[in-house]
Amino acid sequence: MRAIEQWLAGLGPRGVSALLLAVSLLMFLPGFTSLPVLDRDEARFAQASRQMLASGDFIDIRFQDEPRYKKPVGIYWLQSAAVALTGAEAAPIWKYRLPSLLAAVASVLLTARIAMGFGTARAGLIAGLMMAGVFSLGMEARLAKTDAVLLLGILASQAVLAQLWQAARAQNFARPTLPLAAVLLFWAAISAGLLIKGPVGPMVSGLTVVALAVIARRLGWLMALRPGLGLALTAVLVLPWYVAISVQSQGAFWAASLGHDMIGKLAGAQESHGAPPGTYLVLLWLTFFPASVGLALALRPLWLWRHSRSTALLFVLAWVVPGWAVFELTPTKLTHYVLPFYPALAVAVALVWEDLIAAPRKLWHWLVLGALALLAAGVLGAIGAYAARLAPDFTAPVGALVLALAVLATGVALTARAMARHLPLLAATGLAVMGLGFSTGAVLAVSRVPAIWPAPRIVAAAVDATCPAPTIYAQGYFEPSLVFLSPGPVRPTTPEEAAAHLAEPCARVLLPATDQTLAPISTEIARIEGLNLGTGKPVDLRLWQAR
Repeated sequence: MRAIEQWLAGLGPRGVSALLLAVSLLMFLPGFTSLPVLDRDEARFAQASRQMLASGDFIDIRFQDEPRYKKPVGIYWLQSAAVALTGAEAAPIWKYRLPSLLAAVASVLLTARIAMGFGTARAGLIAGLMMAGVFSLGMEARLAKTDAVLLLGILASQAVLAQLWQAARAQNFARPTLPLAAVLLFWAAISAGLLIKGPVGPMVSGLTVVALAVIARRLGWLMALRPGLGLALTAVLVLPWYVAISVQSQGAFWAASLGHDMIGKLAGAQESHGAPPGTYLVLLWLTFFPASVGLALALRPLWLWRHSRSTALLFVLAWVVPGWAVFELTPTKLTHYVLPFYPALAVAVALVWEDLIAAPRKLWHWLVLGALALLAAGVLGAIGAYAARLAPDFTAPVGALVLALAVLATGVALTARAMARHLPLLAATGLAVMGLGFSTGAVLAVSRVPAIWPAPRIVAAAVDATCPAPTIYAQGYFEPSLVFLSPGPVRPTTPEEAAAHLAEPCARVLLPATDQTLAPISTEIARIEGLNLGTGKPVDLRLWQAR
């Protein structure tokens, strides 16, 4: 073990980056192509990107015939480009996930880079290993959504701020010189955030700047960011699309994105996603797992006191505290909202990790490791129990869960042994192995429970050799995943309209199983039972075709 520890300790920045690249792909690729399209956001993003690419209209955003103006255009451009570069013909969902995968990998590397800037290559490796294993990042890497890409943009701007903060503090806040490339990167990242998710990305960096200015009690050093040049660059990059969509939508984009989506979330809980303040702190121990093990060990008052005046910890606090408070106070809560703060926590843990592991072991160290590992194992067990409840034949998901638990246990054993021998890099590696078992096991298990995924079964039953692209008229299950997967149109219907629809060529009608309106005049193709992930409620459906 000591030989491996010494080899890891001898890696320079390039070696660390190469190793973290391989580790990240190992973490994120399992389940990347096999996980079915997820309702509802992923399917909506992917379908809107598909329609954008098919229409050639890269200004407007549409889901079927309706405008989709909750988020700006950036993610749709990236997904359209990914599909165009890899082959757009009947593109599967994983092609739309490529921007998220690449952004997640790059986010691990940038987390390591920030830690290296404050510490050493070893600190960068520790931070990168912890971030690569984080459950929330592993999930976002596998979904065609905005959050992994947003994280990358935030990390790029925070990396520049970290560089500026260090230089300014070293010069007693006399205005430092920041390379032009760093200035341009900062403002390009701000612009990317505005095009990906509106003001959320710039808000995180903006609150960090405000907090750092309060800590420094000076503002002049921030002029190194050259705000005049930066705002001009941002205007050039961002305003053309915002002006174009404002004209094309006649202002509807702003009403939907700011009025309904953003202000709605600030004013109250949307889509049953409300929770009280403090929810993110409670969930942190699972969503940040297995890096939450390191965080728990590093939170002792001694460590906080000892490092309270360090340049790095002050930067981390400025990054995390104000932004986290905003999200805790916002009524609408989703676990990925606080993902932009997890790299900062990984950096903070990494900078004290070597000292922490070098200290004598105490009973509570093992209790923390064991308790959080049991929490993760309990979640995997709950997934298995739910799979058994949904379907009698749950061999495939249980096999994945058994393997996942074995990998998780291996990671726990490696971490414990490395901690006992005071080997910090191997201890961090053990945490990464725990993350591989937990995240990959959860993804592979749920992807192998057919009852969770009604849409693929509906489409498989609706399509045959005589009708390769049927029109599906649906009531009781009109989810975006069905729209994305169906080779033909998907339209809403009612029982009263269903009989008329069956007269159309190549038509299929999907109704709740309790509705027997079509039984006398049509043929039942399939009965689909399962769970609607969009609503969290069970579904029991019948698919009909004309006799």
